[in-house]
Amino acid sequence: MVRQERNLVIEALDENNVLSVQNIQENCDEPVWSESSLSHLICKGSGYGYILKHLNKSIGYILLRSLDDEEEVLSLGVLKLNRRQGIASKLFYEFEKGVIRKNVKRIILEVKVENYAAICFYEFLGLKKIKVLKDYYKTDKGYEDGLLLSKVYF
Repeated sequence: MVRQERNLVIEALDENNVLSVQNIQENCDEPVWSESSLSHLICKGSGYGYILKHLNKSIGYILLRSLDDEEEVLSLGVLKLNRRQGIASKLFYEFEKGVIRKNVKRIILEVKVENYAAICFYEFLGLKKIKVLKDYYKTDKGYEDGLLLSKVYF
């Protein structure tokens, strides 16, 4: 257990809670990572993450990857029913404590330019827009631009 607050528990992501991540991704109408991709990221890759539980039910997650002197947010999701309650912020702040402890220079992430809610959320957390990534996301309708965001620490 990493942290407990009013029946909320943040745990390090491991192979035992990969299914919970997939369930949350499905609920969020996000692309669902395969079990093998998640397991590879956590066990063999440079990835890690956290899962937040309320009364032992998984309600949010954050997937991350270490890259030399920076960290990348790969995915962040909260069950629709539990949104706008600070769950995503709690997950991000848990991750950020490790960033500061490890003296990571910056964090980065990509988001669709049309995802205004996510952009506002990340700007609230202190991330800045760096550049537009032309045709970054492949969609059913073709391609969509992405936006690179970053927060510098050291």
